[in-house]
Amino acid sequence: MSTAPHPPAVQRQIALPMGKAVEIAWKNILMRLSRSLLVTSGIVLALAFLTSINVSKSMVDSMRDWAATASMPDAPEFAGLRAERDKLEPAIEKLETDIRTHTHQALLPPKPKDKIDAEKEFGKDLPTLQKEIGTLPGTADDLAVAMAKDSSIVPLFKSWLEQTRSLLAVRAQISAPQSLQQLMKESGVPTTASEIENNRIQTRWLLGLALLVAFVGILNAMLMSVTERFREIGTMKCLGALDSFIIKLFLIESLFQGIVGTLIGIVVGVLLSLASTISNYGHFAWMNLPVGQIGIALLICLVVGVTLTVAGALYPAWQAARMQPIEAMRTDT
Repeated sequence: MSTAPHPPAVQRQIALPMGKAVEIAWKNILMRLSRSLLVTSGIVLALAFLTSINVSKSMVDSMRDWAATASMPDAPEFAGLRAERDKLEPAIEKLETDIRTHTHQALLPPKPKDKIDAEKEFGKDLPTLQKEIGTLPGTADDLAVAMAKDSSIVPLFKSWLEQTRSLLAVRAQISAPQSLQQLMKESGVPTTASEIENNRIQTRWLLGLALLVAFVGILNAMLMSVTERFREIGTMKCLGALDSFIIKLFLIESLFQGIVGTLIGIVVGVLLSLASTISNYGHFAWMNLPVGQIGIALLICLVVGVTLTVAGALYPAWQAARMQPIEAMRTDT
């Protein structure tokens, strides 16, 4: 009785090294550059939006926390400024008194007609200085005439001008938290605990929706890429490519696209968020730049972007790997 012949034993299979898989994946990206750019652009837009939201949120939270803490009357960081203010105010009052006294004596009859060249002495004319400082220890005309007659008023006025500018700068620094809070209110930034929590919930939903749309776009683009490459996949399988090698090819391609798209998206998102925050809050954005929080946010965005792209390629890669060679070769694409 004859027995059925045994099927031939499976011969030794050769797995291509990872370097070869990377090389083939890179060539596939270059060959289908338009499709690759489509996938990459979706990643760039999604990550730019995600990065912009996260970086802006970190900067606004930092400014809001600083304004709330520094606006307290006994804020320790302003102790030195308050001491300097308390030192400058009486000194300026004394100088103003001396200037007014000398000015009054210089203007006694007969009143001189000459005027000092204020722009040469102080860099600006007296009306301009009045607009800058707010008030002068006398009218601009009286001071110009008095300093022309009594030159001792000039050094007093220079000292008063210097110390007054210092006082204005100190007062501006002390009132900076209140100014920042006012700017944030005008920009519609939530300040109360309930408003902040509601804003966080809305932001999370918005980010989730954006990431979902990006994921669906990447998944669709990768599926279309598989459809366009049926014959290529069939040919590789006929030549002995393993299912694991096919999956590896698609995942490496998606990894390349994910890294490039994510990095570009992060750069674009950071630039947009910095430009927006600086345009709204000016130097306050640099004063309270949370470098550590921004670094963590960028790292999260990088991980999310690459993971999102690779996850979007998993199902298309699995679908390509499970195709039968004969079915792939028969498909007319």
